[in-house]
Amino acid sequence: QRWIRTARGRGFRFAGEVESIGPGQTAAVADAPHVERRLAAILAADACEYSARMERDEQATLAALADLRSIIERRIAEAHGRIFSRAGDGFLAEFQSPVSAVRAGFEIQRDVALARSRNPNALNLRLGVHLADVVVDGDDLLGDGVNIAARIESVSAPGGVTVSQPIFDQVKRGASLTFEELGPTPLKNISEPVPLFRVLDQIDSHSYMNGANFEIAGAQLATEEDPRPSIAVLPFNNLSNDSEQDYFADGFTEDLITELARYRALFVSSRNASLAYRGHNASLAEVGRHLGVEYCLEGSVRRMGSRLRLSVQLSRADTEESIWADRYDSPMEEIFDVQDEIAARIVATVVGRVETTRLSAAKRKRPTDLGAYDCLLRGLEHHRLGGVTVEEARKAVEWFDKAIAIDPGFARAHAWRSCARHSLGEWLNDDFWEEALGNVKRALEIDKNDAEAHRVIGVMYMHEGRWSKARFHFERAMELNPNHANVVARAGEYYNSVGDHDRALQLVARARRLDPFLPAYCRDVEVAALYGKGEYAAALEVGDELQRMTRRAAAYRVAAATHVDDPRTVEETRTELLRTVPD
Repeated sequence: QRWIRTARGRGFRFAGEVESIGPGQTAAVADAPHVERRLAAILAADACEYSARMERDEQATLAALADLRSIIERRIAEAHGRIFSRAGDGFLAEFQSPVSAVRAGFEIQRDVALARSRNPNALNLRLGVHLADVVVDGDDLLGDGVNIAARIESVSAPGGVTVSQPIFDQVKRGASLTFEELGPTPLKNISEPVPLFRVLDQIDSHSYMNGANFEIAGAQLATEEDPRPSIAVLPFNNLSNDSEQDYFADGFTEDLITELARYRALFVSSRNASLAYRGHNASLAEVGRHLGVEYCLEGSVRRMGSRLRLSVQLSRADTEESIWADRYDSPMEEIFDVQDEIAARIVATVVGRVETTRLSAAKRKRPTDLGAYDCLLRGLEHHRLGGVTVEEARKAVEWFDKAIAIDPGFARAHAWRSCARHSLGEWLNDDFWEEALGNVKRALEIDKNDAEAHRVIGVMYMHEGRWSKARFHFERAMELNPNHANVVARAGEYYNSVGDHDRALQLVARARRLDPFLPAYCRDVEVAALYGKGEYAAALEVGDELQRMTRRAAAYRVAAATHVDDPRTVEETRTELLRTVPD
């Protein structure tokens, strides 16, 4: 087959079949037997210093290997993987999901680290993960991809997980892990260096985590009743020829959600919940059930130079019946007017009236230059990954700086630069606080009605212990955007910090209604609030519901367990805390 590199060298498109390769080669291909192939995430594991340990104490080493096997087999089975090869102290496993493969590797190494802290004779482990097209031979898998996975494992640090670029590209949004970029790395008997990344740790909290981080099947809809008409805006499809424009489609989706969320007569599902459906072939009826909404808005966007073409369709979720559809073809500089018109049409259709007075009071300050808006969207795309690698955090700050340079009066760019500078500062461990605080203060000087800026400065004041200022900004953020799940959840964190646990629980319940995929770092506020109220059994139960255990939840679960008359629960939660926070 022939392939042509696309614009900017970002990928390839299929161009056609090769009719002639060379003398004798075409016939060999045609006569080859059928080979079954599939795409798989391959995890390779190998015990460290196994041979030397066997030479010193064979019986003890075999016992340690049995313990190691037990950890590996349990975690791989939990992640729906399959071990297809064992060779002494080595293992090869297959996963259909790259995220499952990397998360399994991370959890295995957590278990191994805990075992080694308790038993100095426990074996250490190296892990490598690679995504490749493999050849199926019965229950075995063969091919270059399997060999590369094994080579990646061989250069991985003891106790570490190292992944290839294809794996990283697949998991960077969904694995909730931080990575260090190792760059192109020579591997034994592999002709070209392979770009590698090392897993560092779990992301506990990031203010702009992507919805794809959360599994749809695990969503638990909060039961709080809301009489308002409800809607979810599904991710707009990018119909441009350039896949790099995905950031623009996501940005347009998010801005439309923000505009709709300002209407108090409408319940709008959060951005995280909406973007969780990107790449999932879910029906509107399923989306409606998962998110608890009556209506769904779908659409597509095509950016053609200085012009924009949009298609939108509003449907009932239960019957999937279209109740309104329209197309827009406009100059790029009218993009905000188009967003306003779509929002007004939706509200007029499903609510029957438009709250123009309240809306005008909350209207955001628009950029004077669309180049600044484009830089903002690019910065947000990198900021979503700012907790994953330091390179992404640095790029986010750079793009927000470009937006501010183009339009110094663009409030949103200043607000998001503050948040991005915070993420970069945590990577660099430098003194970022005053710079970030100055950014968000400048945002509010420009636009006092920016809900995101009020949320950011509220979080900063909360961490400084300036409680009255923090409360003012959280309440103002919720007033400006009552449908913003992250704003509501962060306000819950504030009320927990000042001891108003009932208010904290109310806000977390409201945030869960807005976003059934609410991140664990928001749900763990609920664990802490229940502990603060003395409802220890309930705190333990909510901790069990978390998709991934956070540091805060693990600590409060141990504290709650000490009030429950069950020594086994104390030991289980203590072990969980030591796995989650080994230092």
